[in-house]
Amino acid sequence: MASVSKYKFSITLVLIIIIQIILMFQGFDVCDDGFVLTFYQQIYSHPTSVEYNFLYWFSGIFGGLWHMLNEDGGVLWFRILGVIVNTSTFVISYNILKKHIASTYLLLALVMVMFVNDYGFLTFYHNHLTALLTVIIVWCILYGLKKKVLSYFFIAGFIFVFNGLTRLPNFVMACLFLVIPFYYFLKDKNLKKSIKPLVLSIVGFATGLVSAYLLLLVLGQLKTMENALLTMIDVGNTEGSSHNFKTLLKAQFQNYLNIALDLLQVIVVFFVAILGLRLIRKQAVLRYLFLIAFGIIIMIWFDKNGIYAVYALAYVGSIYIIVNKNFTIELRAISFLAFMMLLGMTIGSAGGILNTGYIAIWIALPLFFIAFQDILSRSKQLFSNNSDTTFQTSSLILCTLSISFLILKSYRIFNQAYFDEGSRLQKTYAINNNMANHIYTTERRAQIINDLLNNLEKYVDKDDYLFAYDHMPMLHYLTETRPYIYNPWPGIYDDYSLENKIKKAEKEISVMPTVVVQKFNTIIRFSEPIEDYMIPEKNNEVLHGSKSIALMNSFLQRNNYRIVWSNSYFNIYQSYEVR
Repeated sequence: MASVSKYKFSITLVLIIIIQIILMFQGFDVCDDGFVLTFYQQIYSHPTSVEYNFLYWFSGIFGGLWHMLNEDGGVLWFRILGVIVNTSTFVISYNILKKHIASTYLLLALVMVMFVNDYGFLTFYHNHLTALLTVIIVWCILYGLKKKVLSYFFIAGFIFVFNGLTRLPNFVMACLFLVIPFYYFLKDKNLKKSIKPLVLSIVGFATGLVSAYLLLLVLGQLKTMENALLTMIDVGNTEGSSHNFKTLLKAQFQNYLNIALDLLQVIVVFFVAILGLRLIRKQAVLRYLFLIAFGIIIMIWFDKNGIYAVYALAYVGSIYIIVNKNFTIELRAISFLAFMMLLGMTIGSAGGILNTGYIAIWIALPLFFIAFQDILSRSKQLFSNNSDTTFQTSSLILCTLSISFLILKSYRIFNQAYFDEGSRLQKTYAINNNMANHIYTTERRAQIINDLLNNLEKYVDKDDYLFAYDHMPMLHYLTETRPYIYNPWPGIYDDYSLENKIKKAEKEISVMPTVVVQKFNTIIRFSEPIEDYMIPEKNNEVLHGSKSIALMNSFLQRNNYRIVWSNSYFNIYQSYEVR
């Protein structure tokens, strides 16, 4: 047992790598995965065709280099990159916290973060890189403060730029550098000592900006980036867009309302659990039955509230330690950084915490385990006068909480992949395409995609333009075709942007693309065919609006497009317009 304890980290690391590898062969998403994979495929060869993706530019630079290492690696190759990046984030987070949290609790918390999503695994994309770069910045700042090495502040400022260019809202994370005056204020009330580290951070930031600018210039991508930024401004100001400023603020408000309600619920549950364990502490059988009941209740709570429940615990941990003078200055600084991650990293996402909360909890969730133990020890007069009993109670509750969470996630992950529902036992059917080698999905999904690909190959070749409307960006990656309207995923444009991009493409691109129009929903799950899918009067959702449908129909009509192949799920069109 002693040897097992000694190698807890190594054993856990091996296990999470094995689990990720097992999961990466199953699940085939045609939306988010296709959006990012097309970006990596085209960023160096045809950057203008993925102009919209430049809002995530550095993830494209990073992913594009990985693509160049193995251009035929396909989806699986980028899932391998996902394993590498996720595991690296796990390791760095562990090293930041290992001196402050007992290894068992720290590893349990980090495994919870690793598998917090019900689908378990995603192909590498900008959120993974955001999480990795953020924890690297946190590590650099902490190392610079602790060891008084100024060069690490320069490095943190430099990396911060590329984190911002991985996902533009990440520039909000400049708030991380506020930990520098916070640290020196706590240490000796001398804010003057923070001047040099802050100046070095700014110099690193400026150097990063110049480096990014020069790289854009050398790659010939500066104009494409400018156009992407203009598109972002349009989207941010367009009424009805899922990414306009009003919608984003509304999402954040709703997120925090959910967190507040979840927190009230769990306070009651914890209070009852602690009191119950005290009352039956000498009755072993009842105690275990009580813990099972508590585990089931916590499991239901996690299942009902999802990421909001985890976020509530993370906020409790970080805020409690920040304001508590009994903790070390270093741990309070870590908690300050964790709090800023929770506060800032979900800004800019359409769903806020619901969509991107999982990348912000790497440091904060483990802090809850420290905070809970400390809260209980300081409340021992209420629950128990015995320190050993208090410690044992907190250990039982934390372990039960963790195990319940992991049991729930194991069940969820077994029964779905990202945007690909159904038991993994059913995901044994292949997509007949080299880019999807060794990726397995359900029989129905494979049949739908294979039927389309078998017919689409008659009309498009590599590097041709393709207009895939409206939520099938994976078609570009599988066929190695260029997106016609500067975005592999037209469905995420609001109607104003879609109209402008169609007009721009018609003006700038001399050939008319082959067009694929879907006739069913592909977001989250594949629906049955929808007869009225392309009738504007019968559809008006945020991601499938009547105006966008009308714009698409108008494009087909004025450019003399005709159906050359059709089934219940798709139409393939080609233009007979002479240009």
